[in-house]
Amino acid sequence: MSLLTSFNAGVSGLANSQAGINTTAHNLANTKTDGYTRQQNINTDTYYQNIKVTANSTLQVGYGTTVADIRQIRDIFLDKEYRAEVGRQTFYESLYNTALEVEDILGEMEGVEFNDALGDFWSTVETLSTNPESITNRELFIAKAESFLEKATNVYQALRDYQVNLNKQISDQVDAINSIADQIAQLNEKIAKAEASGIENANDYRDSRNLLMDQLAEYTHFDAYEDYTGKVTIRIDNAPLVEETTAYHMACERIEIEEYNEATGKYEVTATSPMYNVVWRGSGYGDVYDLSKAYSSENETDMGSLLGILTARGRKFGYYTDIPVNATSQQLDDYNDTTGNCLLEKMEAQFDLLIHKIVTAVNDAFAPNVTAKLNGITATDKDGNAVTLSATAKVLDVNRCPVGTDDDATVGTEVFMRKANTERYQVLKVSGPVYAVDEQGNQLLDDDGNPIEVTQQNEAGEYLLYVYNEEDPDDVNTLYTLQNLTINPKLQENYSYLPVMNNPATGAVDEYNYDVCAKILENWKADDTLLDPNALTTYGADDFYDAMVGSLAIQGSVWKGISENQTKLVESVEDKRQQVSGVSSDEEMVSLLMYQHAYNAASRYITTIDAMLEHLIERLG
Repeated sequence: MSLLTSFNAGVSGLANSQAGINTTAHNLANTKTDGYTRQQNINTDTYYQNIKVTANSTLQVGYGTTVADIRQIRDIFLDKEYRAEVGRQTFYESLYNTALEVEDILGEMEGVEFNDALGDFWSTVETLSTNPESITNRELFIAKAESFLEKATNVYQALRDYQVNLNKQISDQVDAINSIADQIAQLNEKIAKAEASGIENANDYRDSRNLLMDQLAEYTHFDAYEDYTGKVTIRIDNAPLVEETTAYHMACERIEIEEYNEATGKYEVTATSPMYNVVWRGSGYGDVYDLSKAYSSENETDMGSLLGILTARGRKFGYYTDIPVNATSQQLDDYNDTTGNCLLEKMEAQFDLLIHKIVTAVNDAFAPNVTAKLNGITATDKDGNAVTLSATAKVLDVNRCPVGTDDDATVGTEVFMRKANTERYQVLKVSGPVYAVDEQGNQLLDDDGNPIEVTQQNEAGEYLLYVYNEEDPDDVNTLYTLQNLTINPKLQENYSYLPVMNNPATGAVDEYNYDVCAKILENWKADDTLLDPNALTTYGADDFYDAMVGSLAIQGSVWKGISENQTKLVESVEDKRQQVSGVSSDEEMVSLLMYQHAYNAASRYITTIDAMLEHLIERLG
């Protein structure tokens, strides 16, 4: 190796030291930059000259070094762990925030609001039970019933409004995800172009892309794969969000409501809900998330704030019929995957069930039903049309029920009425007397041993049967549900229709009935209502409401605990990432001094070679 060629080693030393100083300075300049990953130069030998080759060895002289790569010091396993844990954190934060909003709506932060309305109505029933002949008590009862229903409707409507208002959060997060996807697709293209030559790594572009993927993990769970060109493919439940340089977008669409068509034997779309569903736009993949199954850590369906909001909200408004009674194993599984999995939908259903219990307790006391056997009975409606009767049906206990204080002693007047023109009873003319039966179909007898007749004769001697219009779970218009309830307008116009007197058919004349309100209170207190079909405990109205609020508080506390634990876990993983990828000013200053000394050494080496050459030329020239 000649002195002239020795310059190569010195020059490469200068170049490598300068490159190291540049990289170190770049690290120091980005100490506070979000998402920046510490970079490090990897040096390698350039090439060698063989001086002498023997059978045992080869004498070689090196020509210096070069920068083989400027790598990022990053751990992909810590990245995956961070994104999984931050996704769980935001998921449970969404659930917890929803629980806080529901607590606010119920007014239980101060222990008042609806609970007071419940207590006021109870007190009014008690007052009426002590003195039903009091006009003031009857007027107060109707006024309090109206106030109670108004408050309950407001609470239920507030829950529904909150469900719909979550559309804004859902839309904002969908827009954010779409924006991130667009930016990642653009960075894929830039990275592939920059690294196509194989000479350098597009580290700063990669940092920007990794930061975007960290942000994306807060919104949704995803899988990411990098190909040989440096492009990242991102998929959500096997549907592509980013493929190479193409971004696929999500969209918000109103949820379609399907109903079973008996004529076609199929479920058909009949309307749309005001709530948003998140779907893939134009890619043919349909819904982004499968909301038909309960979330679980095992299936990784408890990640991302967007899915957290959708899970807490549910896909529809909750009704009391969503809570199965005497549920089969399949019904229980269906409940846990749908209503039981969605906080708002479940709270609406439970609250509606509470109101249904109270409304039913009141209506059934003023207009009590019994079962009648209708085999062989022919009937016509008020227009003279023939009506087909079922074998058994609920009917008004017309000869023993309380009656109004009006001149006609009106029977069957309910306090809470279904809005959709669904009368409590269909009054039919039947061919003969009808009698009450028990659950086994055996005829019931009164205290004197006589059959209990449930038909009433009018002035023309015709038999009238008051057949109860049953609630149909498939038709909300037939349900005593909060969105379908109103105070009976007959009572609002004339409180004398309120049935508080004994039935003249029993022989009582101008006697007030003191048992009707006692029956209301008895039904109110009866422990016969399940809060959750997964449990065996049943409740009365007061205990039901307390259990409902308590269950919400417990669930919210659980979610808060999980969220806080996830926050600590995310911080722990991030600390580990920073230990690997973060820039330490002290370490970089040490590296800077090292490269400066290396640069000086290479400079002195070149100066020495130069002096040697000068000496040889001058002495030998």
